[in-house]
Amino acid sequence: MSRFVSDTHSLLWHLTEDPALSAVAKDAFLAADRGEAEIFIPSIVLVEVIYLTERRRVASDLIDRVVRLPTLSNSHYYAVALDTAIIQSLRRIPRDAVPDMPDRIIAATALYLDLPLITRDRRIAAVSMVSHIW
Repeated sequence: MSRFVSDTHSLLWHLTEDPALSAVAKDAFLAADRGEAEIFIPSIVLVEVIYLTERRRVASDLIDRVVRLPTLSNSHYYAVALDTAIIQSLRRIPRDAVPDMPDRIIAATALYLDLPLITRDRRIAAVSMVSHIW
């Protein structure tokens, strides 16, 4: 079974069926929806969704949809808590390459889990130790 880590925008674009989501990324999410793949959601993604909602950049109903995803029966979406192991991995993500702390935490989660990250973020994609799909 394929396994991926999702960044914030990719997950939101999937949930809103935004055409900004690439075909490869869309396929990964649809496979998880069908139970054929697993998507891991870093806890900072949940925090970012709240922040984006508060800034009125995304619809407020997305908070509940994102938070509920890992709790649904037969869900193949899993929340990943920020813990000391991910913090240790964070030290391996160069700040000059990925200056935004939430993005570094997302990249560190993918690095720690040794899974490809679903992201369009060019800065994260440029970090060779973090595999990604887009």
